Amino acid sequence: MPVRRLNYTARRRIRRDDVSLVIRRDSDGSLTFDAVMQLEQYGFPGDARVFVEAYRQTRLMRFDFGTVSVPRVPADRKLLVFEDETEVLFRVRVTATSGRPGLLLGEADQLRPRNPTEGPDRRVPLLPPVPGDIGEEVWRVEFEGAPLLRISSLLPDWKQTVRSEAFRAFVYPAALRAILQRILYIEGYSETDDFSDWRSRWLLFATRIPGAGPIPSKDGYDEWIDNAVAAFSRLFAMRSRYTAELKGAA
Repeated sequence: MPVRRLNYTARRRIRRDDVSLVIRRDSDGSLTFDAVMQLEQYGFPGDARVFVEAYRQTRLMRFDFGTVSVPRVPADRKLLVFEDETEVLFRVRVTATSGRPGLLLGEADQLRPRNPTEGPDRRVPLLPPVPGDIGEEVWRVEFEGAPLLRISSLLPDWKQTVRSEAFRAFVYPAALRAILQRILYIEGYSETDDFSDWRSRWLLFATRIPGAGPIPSKDGYDEWIDNAVAAFSRLFAMRSRYTAELKGAA
């Protein structure tokens, strides 16, 4: 008769579909990763800590991703103790800070990341960068149906430009603002339930950013867009990561 394992801590199992992990190799040859987690539906306390651990056998690296209510992406996510991306596994852990500090509240384990050079998966890219001749502009958001991020093909290395923290910090919050303004004001669209429509996908993405909140009535669009862009920048620690890149280049 199998032994029944009891979960005395009422630990919640985080679904794999609620964790997106991408691993890549930077220009200096080191491995780094990106992680996006959807944790709001699990009912964790807002002050619970969120950690992402990369591991393999006896090797372990732990990264602090802030709290459930105020997530923060660490600027340094280099996997220095690993040489090959195929050997890395991840786990996500949510732990209490009040009541019983350190108590494990939720976990997702044995997560395998996706390499960005792999073939397409079921995730839909929201803003694909596409090179093109746009004169003296470095970038622009173009709306040919779904928006795309046009990057000057005349740059020495447009792919490297897109990967830089400086580019991300200066471009992506501004692009998000332009797209939300286009959808709400020019398109006059505010639905989030039609995933086949690019406008719904973008609005749904924005509402799921921790701290953004649901779409309000038209009188509240400006404030909501400001909150969504600020929450997006906070989630991905835009300023901190840009500053870290500057210090690393000094």
